[in-house]
Amino acid sequence: MAKRTLGLGKAAKAKKQKTDNEPIRNRDSKTEEEAETSNQLTVELPEEVDANDEISQLRGLYKTYINSNRDNELIINGIIHECDRLLRNQEEGASLPPTFYKIYSIALSELANFHTDDAKQIQEYFEASLERVDTGLEKHPDDVELLFTRSKILINQIVLQYVSQLKLSSEADEKNKVKDLLDTALKVYESAESKAGELSKYDAFNDEEYFDILEAVDDLLDIVDNFGREEVENKDDKEETGEKGKKDEEDEEDEEEDNEIELDETHPLYPIKNTDEYNQWWRDHTIKYLDNLKKTTSPSQTLLREVNQRLGQSYLQESEIPTNVYTTLKYDEDYAGLEELEGLNIIQAQEIAKDLIHKALEHLKNAEDRDEPESWVNIAEAMITLGNLYELDSKEQEKLYDEAETILKKANNVTNGKYQDVLENLLGN
Repeated sequence: MAKRTLGLGKAAKAKKQKTDNEPIRNRDSKTEEEAETSNQLTVELPEEVDANDEISQLRGLYKTYINSNRDNELIINGIIHECDRLLRNQEEGASLPPTFYKIYSIALSELANFHTDDAKQIQEYFEASLERVDTGLEKHPDDVELLFTRSKILINQIVLQYVSQLKLSSEADEKNKVKDLLDTALKVYESAESKAGELSKYDAFNDEEYFDILEAVDDLLDIVDNFGREEVENKDDKEETGEKGKKDEEDEEDEEEDNEIELDETHPLYPIKNTDEYNQWWRDHTIKYLDNLKKTTSPSQTLLREVNQRLGQSYLQESEIPTNVYTTLKYDEDYAGLEELEGLNIIQAQEIAKDLIHKALEHLKNAEDRDEPESWVNIAEAMITLGNLYELDSKEQEKLYDEAETILKKANNVTNGKYQDVLENLLGN
């Protein structure tokens, strides 16, 4: 499946500008005076914020943070400060909306990102975060956003509170603990997904914030797949004496690529790594997310392209093994006479690979951005891969190569030769 950068820090610019809004104070400041003199921060809120509506202002402040680099702890402390104040000033018998509990809980969980070297604090932040979202769900049990929020927090908790503390030598204190936590998070997501369908609240899917959950799941699976690699590499670096030994650099690089890190059966991540069910879960629910996104009133074109891009890349990655089996059995003389490889014969490998790449191309074409040449190149490279699965010089192969060449030439021209190597490789130069 396709792997992505962690969705904990989206790239955008935080707007900071002096306004008439109340200064945001650091939640942990010793005195109000100290806060106002040393920790003041003014934030420009979105234009649509109602100055007379405190929840609207809180929502605007939260939106400003979400759309920023998410690297300013003062803003998070300011959000929590406002939530604390609203909770204290809540009139007896009055009810705060689901949005309040969503923002409060996410803000608390975000604090963990600023204290990653303190395991105790991370645990406290997530416990407080889950307490807030659970309180919200007690008051608003059918709220879709709160269910999505709980799933989001649980996934991030697994990464920051548990996985980040593990080493290759770690053993499970409780059998399948991390796996059970992941299963719980995914079930909460499924509940939100189902509830959204029942209530026809498809607009929840028209929000990158909730697609972040699926990205975070995929990021977690990527971390699990590669767990221990950095630890091993660091150990090897320390043991190096500066001499290459009998192997040259090229041999060593090939060996590193083929060297899969094996987890002991007692390792907390073993039951997640040694199954494909979570990769399949990600694929199935990303497809469902896309279907639900299309049902919204005005689906975000940016989000549509992003989801299609992720799915396209995941199909391409899945196609790598059958593609390699086909090309190896077809053209590699070292395997002449061999009928099967990886449990596939040449016909099976060819058909499976073709099917997966056709699916990949469908999504990649839907992800095409006329202003982004890289999206064109993704399509061209998939066409070349598909062409390699046809007989040499066949009409099907030539057609795919010609289309890919046209796309690559266009991308190369508008990027001042960025894709010249890819183009020359296709043309055999």
